[in-house]
Amino acid sequence: MASQTRFHDSLYRLAQIGSPNGIRLMRILELHQDNRYRAQAVEFDDGSPQLVDTDTTIVTNLAEPADCPGQVPADTDAVALDVEGRWVVFLRRPAAAAFVVRILSSEGGAEYMARPQVVQPSGEFADESGASDVVATNLAELSLGPGAAVDVGTKVLVSSLPDTGSPPTIRYFFDHPAYAKYLD
Repeated sequence: MASQTRFHDSLYRLAQIGSPNGIRLMRILELHQDNRYRAQAVEFDDGSPQLVDTDTTIVTNLAEPADCPGQVPADTDAVALDVEGRWVVFLRRPAAAAFVVRILSSEGGAEYMARPQVVQPSGEFADESGASDVVATNLAELSLGPGAAVDVGTKVLVSSLPDTGSPPTIRYFFDHPAYAKYLD
């Protein structure tokens, strides 16, 4: 019985389809527009990546829809491929990425507006600079009803999963049941 090999994005695949002159390591600097970013060429010098020069290049992230705001953070390094004069990358969050968010508000129906958090050296959480707010669904509230609602300011671990759309949309979920405590 033959099995079909599933492809994963990798340097090996890029090397198969591009010549060495058409492949370049790039550092994302900032969002340009939609799924396009300003980037600079990077090379390894003494084992650490260094910017080659001050020239910027527009790279297109094929992992994002062309009409959606960019999601790739600045200072992300990526392998870019020159396709007929247009530099392209394929950067996406892992399908089951998990990160901490702070609940901002209830949107109703077990959905919450949430802001991604970063951990500071002191161990405290803070809002992630430049991060977009996400709408996340509380799985416990879907199952248990409004009694499992979470309060504004609660920090929860959110998982991201793609839906079955074409192209898939990343959806965010957390499972945080609220338990009432009664004292005698």
